[in-house]
Amino acid sequence: MKASVNHLFHKYLLNGCSDEEIKLLLEHFKTEDEAAGLKALIVAELKQQEMPVNATDIDRRLERIYQKVNVHIRNENQVVKLQNNRNLSYIAIAASVVMVLSVGLYFYKGSAKQEQPQLVMNNDIAPGKKSATLTLANGKQIVLSAQSKGQLANEAGVSISKTAEGELLYKVTANDPVKPGQMNILSTGRGETYTVSLPDGSKVWLNAASSIRFPASFAALKHRTVMLAGEAYFEIAKDKLHPFVVQTDRQKTEVLGTHFNINSYKEETVTKTTLLEGSLRVTSLAAGNADEKILKPGEASILTQARGIKVGPADTRETMAWKNGFFRFTAQPIDKVMQQISRWYDIEVSYAGEMPEEQFSGAIARNKNISEVLGMLSYARAVKFKVEGRRVTVMK
Repeated sequence: MKASVNHLFHKYLLNGCSDEEIKLLLEHFKTEDEAAGLKALIVAELKQQEMPVNATDIDRRLERIYQKVNVHIRNENQVVKLQNNRNLSYIAIAASVVMVLSVGLYFYKGSAKQEQPQLVMNNDIAPGKKSATLTLANGKQIVLSAQSKGQLANEAGVSISKTAEGELLYKVTANDPVKPGQMNILSTGRGETYTVSLPDGSKVWLNAASSIRFPASFAALKHRTVMLAGEAYFEIAKDKLHPFVVQTDRQKTEVLGTHFNINSYKEETVTKTTLLEGSLRVTSLAAGNADEKILKPGEASILTQARGIKVGPADTRETMAWKNGFFRFTAQPIDKVMQQISRWYDIEVSYAGEMPEEQFSGAIARNKNISEVLGMLSYARAVKFKVEGRRVTVMK
């Protein structure tokens, strides 16, 4: 059994386990007598990564990682509640465990040998924060991070308030019809993220440098239509009589009730839609290309100008990482990695010399200073960084 567990654990860190293998692995570590075994596996992985740390560092890092992993394994119900989906219990725990492991030990580049970080820091940069700007139908702008909890406004029979958890809440107080053009806009800047509960009970998480435009009320509207720029994760309240529509500058997404993520940044060459639950109809809005596809749970669509819409299996862990507070990369080139980092830390990225060709995989929490994120990346000897103010220079 020991050889099997070792193999599964290493496979698990490489994102190669099936749901059944994850379940077996986590069940194995739920017993007290296997605590030493879990620690031994973590030490083995630390040594395999050949991180340049002394014995004291390894002991300290080991204990920190083990305690985090142990908490996640033994608090399954709490993790599942946060994920709000009991059918994903083992997957939810698995994602949490691999992520806390990632922070302490796991960021690799292909199969290359790791070495001392190559990072020049003239200053550090703090991570992004929970903030956004709400623009009301009358043009009034409200910076939400500067507001205390409580009611902010009342429009079209809808009360708009900020909750104690720092989320924006729309609540219907009367069935007043919405006036044409009476729209609200919630927008996040670079280094910001925010969550809003819409008038119909649907919930939207906005990533950095994104915006969503929606009616102050959906009352008397045939379709619940919102406009998205950037990236957002949606959990849509079911209403068969009033389909929910998300429109970007490139595509239209129609849904009755479902959970999905759309990435449609202007600087990206593709629009990616990932479905976790329910069903979606994705339609291209490109001139002369009326492509349309139906997505099933676990699928993702990629829309490009040249190829239309292509559908394939989704990497839901990578897609959902930002919403769950992590960066996660799977075989990504450095420019794609830095795109995400630049939005979250509100930095300008430049490249000196040739662009590194290596691909990067791994995960790290988004609540870390940029020094920790770049430090993990620089363990891969193919890349170096220099931080000056809010400019980060990437070098081969």
